[in-house]
Amino acid sequence: MNDIQKFEDLAAWQSGMELVQEIYGLTEKFPVDEKNGLTSQMRVTAIKIPSKIAASVGCNNLKITYWYLGIVHGLLHSLETYLKTAVRLHYAPLLEAAPVMEKCKSLERMVSDLFHSS
Repeated sequence: MNDIQKFEDLAAWQSGMELVQEIYGLTEKFPVDEKNGLTSQMRVTAIKIPSKIAASVGCNNLKITYWYLGIVHGLLHSLETYLKTAVRLHYAPLLEAAPVMEKCKSLERMVSDLFHSS
């Protein structure tokens, strides 16, 4: 990761930004009374993912880079849990949520690769 000049060049950051769009699209269909509940939690969590990836590139301390990437792993697990909750509550059909969950898993692999390449 030392040769990365801009965080926007990272495939993981780009994938994280796509994930944000997918989460916003999915939660748009949630019940209105979930605006301050699950909808908000999912959106905030999704936005934090590419933000923390960007922050991991912006620091010059390997320990802090690992810390940020570790946070991203936790956020991805949280987001998957929210997605599974949305399916259980019938806010999102599994057919729509499954590809987003797969994107989370794919992004987790990308972040692991970043972690091991640092």
